[in-house]
Amino acid sequence: MNRLITQPISLIFVISLMTVLASCKSQDAINFESNTKAEVIEFIDGNVGQVVSISVVDSENTYQYHLGTLSNGDTPNNQTIYEIGSLTKTYTGLVVAKAILDGKVELDKDIRHYLKSNEYKNLELSNQYITLRHLMTHTSGLPQNFAYSSEDRAKGIAFEKMSKYSRDNYFDDLKKVKLNFKPGEDYQYSPVGTNLAGYILESVYQKPFELLVSEIITTKSGEKHTKFRGTNFEPGEITVGTDGNGNQMPLASAYWFADGGLTSNVESVTHYIQHQLSSEPEVAISHQLLNESWTGHGMAFSWNTYKYDSNEQMLYQSGGSMGTSSWLAIYPKKNIGIFIVTNVAGGNTQQKLEAITDKIFDYLMAYNKALTSDS
Repeated sequence: MNRLITQPISLIFVISLMTVLASCKSQDAINFESNTKAEVIEFIDGNVGQVVSISVVDSENTYQYHLGTLSNGDTPNNQTIYEIGSLTKTYTGLVVAKAILDGKVELDKDIRHYLKSNEYKNLELSNQYITLRHLMTHTSGLPQNFAYSSEDRAKGIAFEKMSKYSRDNYFDDLKKVKLNFKPGEDYQYSPVGTNLAGYILESVYQKPFELLVSEIITTKSGEKHTKFRGTNFEPGEITVGTDGNGNQMPLASAYWFADGGLTSNVESVTHYIQHQLSSEPEVAISHQLLNESWTGHGMAFSWNTYKYDSNEQMLYQSGGSMGTSSWLAIYPKKNIGIFIVTNVAGGNTQQKLEAITDKIFDYLMAYNKALTSDS
């Protein structure tokens, strides 16, 4: 008798439990903001002085969050200025795309044509010359750095050497450099190559690269605070960060160029994401695949790409300075973009930001699906 009574009660309990769990799951899907903040709080993990700022653009909707407290007690906001490091490369790629549209450059032409000098016989190997395609995909064979070596970094003198490195030094080194492999044959991350693209753009437009970024991108997108500040900034204007061990690091953007010299804030990067999701012709060109592997990974115009299903491709780029890490992901077909930045540059900080960005995307998809099913 008791057994007969127990079975229905157990069944009712199981059904009730399933209903509760389904309700919780639905609630989790709807709680996009709380899920996102929970990921960031876990990432900060109580580290004093660490902050994180996020911008998520989803069609017409924008979500912006700031967590943590700076060492001076301030809380970051949409106006807080960060170094965005290699996210600058995507701006360079977009200016290259506009130069192609304007007929100023060709993607597969010998770059020496634009340098207008006979002093660069070294910029080819095995009868293969360097092209803008190679510069945009880090397949030129140029080294990672001219200003300092890995030995300089180990000795702790990289920043000192970088801060004293000039444009004249760059072109002196360019005349002497030996390519590490035949252009187009292999991948080697090369800010030297991205900077060369910047110098080529200055040559063909006869304008400073800073002005080109302003005219071609930030004025059009409405980014009031995305700038090459160089050494022209007030104390405290740019957020100072730390390495993975909590040591305060110097600002590096002042000494970088087309490879990483930009600074910005959440307000302006949000406008940049919206611009990247627009129908501007140069944006469409800059998203075009320039090479791709069988794994689904590839490169566009200084964007890394990944085809996460047969029809849809995401573009992403990480940005690191000596004390700041950032991540930017664009999903053109879904009309979504996600930006995240923190004032820490540890050995695996960017990988953690990538993982958080992936989760934010999943939370957003679940949130949108829940909203659709509820309507």
